Order: sequence, then C-alpha cells, then structure tokens
Amino acid sequence: MFKHVKDMEYTVHVDRPDPRFAVLLLEQFGGGNGELKAAMQYFSQSLGCNNVQIRDLLQDIAAEELSHLEMVGECLAMLIGPVDNIPRDFAANHMALLGGGPLLVNSAGVPWTANFVNSTGDLYTDLSSNAGAELRAKLIYERLLQQTDDAGVKDMIRFLLSREESHNFSFMQAIESIKGSGVNKDFRDSDFSKKYMNMSTGQGDSRGPWNEGNGISYEDNPNEKYGGPAQYGKDPQATGTKEVGPGYNDHTRNNSQYAQPRPQNSDKTVN
Repeated sequence: MFKHVKDMEYTVHVDRPDPRFAVLLLEQFGGGNGELKAAMQYFSQSLGCNNVQIRDLLQDIAAEELSHLEMVGECLAMLIGPVDNIPRDFAANHMALLGGGPLLVNSAGVPWTANFVNSTGDLYTDLSSNAGAELRAKLIYERLLQQTDDAGVKDMIRFLLSREESHNFSFMQAIESIKGSGVNKDFRDSDFSKKYMNMSTGQGDSRGPWNEGNGISYEDNPNEKYGGPAQYGKDPQATGTKEVGPGYNDHTRNNSQYAQPRPQNSDKTVN
C-alpha cells in the first residue's frame, strides 16, 4: 500500500526561475541515473527478494527515491517559472510547450525507459548494481552543483547528494552481509577465474592487487598457452585442478539441488 504525505521529505526553495538549469536537472528526473530509475529498480528487485531483511532495505530506499523524485519535480516546476507567455529563445521550450512541468526525459530530451532498470534476481548482483547506481547519481549531483548559483537549489542538491552517499553505504553493508552467496559463491569455479590475461603489448604494463597476489597468476601471452585454430572435436579434458570437464552441469552452480530432467523414453535403446 502506498500513501502520499503532502509534506516533502526536505523542503525545496528556489530563489528565481532558471529554465537553463531546469533542463540540466531533468537528468535526475527522467535520466538513466535519476530518481525514478532508482525507485523502480529497487522496488522491482524487492518483489522477487526472499531475504526479508534486504527486501525491507530495498523497499525503504525505493520509497525514499520516490520522495526525491517529488523534490526534483517540484524544483523543476519552480525553475521553469510561468509559461503563459514565453520568449522564442526560452531555454526549456519543450517543457513549456507540454504543460509547464517536468517531463520524463533526460537533459538531452531522451525519454525515460524501463531499460534503465537492472533486476536479475541475484541479490549479490543487484546490490552491487545499486551501489554503483548511487555513486553515479552522486556524481551527477556534484556536477549539477557547479551549474547553479541559486542558494535554495544548491541546498536541495547537497541534501540529495548526501542521501546518495547514505544509500551507497547501506547497499555496501548489505553486500558484506551476503558474501559467499548467489553469484559470489560461484566466483572462481575454475583455474581461469584466478588468471589475469595481459592482452596489451609495449611499454606501460601495470601491476597491482588486481593482477598479482591473492592466488592470481599473470599470463603474458595466453594465446600461446591456451589458444590455436578453431577445430571440431570432443570436449577437451580439464586443463587445471579446478577446471570443469565433460559432463559439467551449469545448473548446479546456482542450485545444488537441481536435477537434470531425463528425456522421455531415455531408457530405450537407440539404434
């Protein structure tokens, strides 16, 4: 059940109309890293989440993102200002012509789409996506701060930016609580999962914790060791101690209880 409270989460003040900045702020209303995308993504994920604690987290933040959408929308309407008689060079013509309020488009006029929403059903994957989404939203708010001198608008943006930081922290902590589950449990299920392939030549090769230590082996020319012309033939034998071989069933990665269905008449001898 949803119930709209007419008071906003954080009061929005605008000193004066600024249609130019309104167009930029549309990025956080109908853009791919905006408030509507976040609300729809987290709510969609929550519906398929069987972890009651993380389901609660997702729905709490989704509801707050809708509150942020309301704040950004109210701010946009005030930034556009009166549209009864607009000049030809009005910076937000498309909003003035279509009702005088914010449109579900980004700053370039591209419509909002459900393609912005990422929901896989794997909690580790979804929470990682959410943590990144909060950082992208924070980055856009940081850049928007540089584009306005309106004290009230900047105050709202600083609040929203701080909330993105808070949500990112919550998602990162949730990720820590489910480490070793879902797709994270299946990570490094072969020898190749612990190899770094150096695919560039010339000066400038860098080494760091992403390609050394932690059991990682560094391969300079993987094609010389593993590659060759394409060829027909049977499945190769396992090439390492952990590498999967013939008969490996991918379904067992995420569901150890999965039983491969037997085809009908499987007991009959085929001549």
